[in-house]
Amino acid sequence: MKTKWFIILATLLSIFGCSCCLASNITKTKGNKIMKIALCHLEVSCGPQEKNLEKIERAVKIAGEHGARLVATPETAVQGYYFHRIDETRQLEVQPAYYLDSLRKTVKEQNLYLLLGCGEYVEETGLHHNSCFVFAPDGSLQSRHRKIYGEKLGSEKWASPGDRMSTTNCDGVNVGVLVCADSWFDERPLALKKQGADILIDIAAWPETPETGNPLPSWKKVTKITGLPFVLCNQTGKTKWMDMSIGESVVIQDEVVKCIYSGEEAVLFFEFDSVTKKVLSEKFEVVPLKR
Repeated sequence: MKTKWFIILATLLSIFGCSCCLASNITKTKGNKIMKIALCHLEVSCGPQEKNLEKIERAVKIAGEHGARLVATPETAVQGYYFHRIDETRQLEVQPAYYLDSLRKTVKEQNLYLLLGCGEYVEETGLHHNSCFVFAPDGSLQSRHRKIYGEKLGSEKWASPGDRMSTTNCDGVNVGVLVCADSWFDERPLALKKQGADILIDIAAWPETPETGNPLPSWKKVTKITGLPFVLCNQTGKTKWMDMSIGESVVIQDEVVKCIYSGEEAVLFFEFDSVTKKVLSEKFEVVPLKR
């Protein structure tokens, strides 16, 4: 009798064990490592810097509290895109400067990666750059990308162009970093694809304007030529130089807009499957910025 029950039990364990293995394989095949990404859609173009930093820190805290592992800000979010128009005597510092210490502490507390738009001065060359810093979860500066496109005119006449594209690894996801119009030129997204990027993230100050038209077709084109998801973190707010309140933050895959937002300040969330390299969300989870 004991032998009979042993055989039955062994059979049942075999059946359920195989089922569990099958379920595990299905989960693995579909993708089982979901990364939550947050875009800080903020009004930061006119500063002042102290207010921008306080706002960015609040947004990063919201992102961390909602489970984001990777967070992006707009272009030149620290100083403000128009800082040089407002004060042409303003000097930039070698980065990361002391005034980023509190923000870096928040990054560490929230245990996330941060793509931060910030101007910088490079002592060795004497040049200024419109950069995106990537801070690791321990608050250290992991990498940086210096905007390549730049005519040294208008609001960006202070900035010299960078000279290289590169990816940075965030929890096993190779992120190709761009700053605004870097994505306008095919060779730059393609260079990031060649370097093994899994997703492209562009931090920007890029609304539709009469001069440049609607940028959405150019963003869709990036996904067509690379086959990679394209994410753009834009900013909002009206200024006397440009109306950024119509600027759109977007997530695009295979020329299809998956998530899109414009309007009031908010932290925007979407999910990315780091196994299949696919965007899972069909719309942003929108959390208004706390006052």
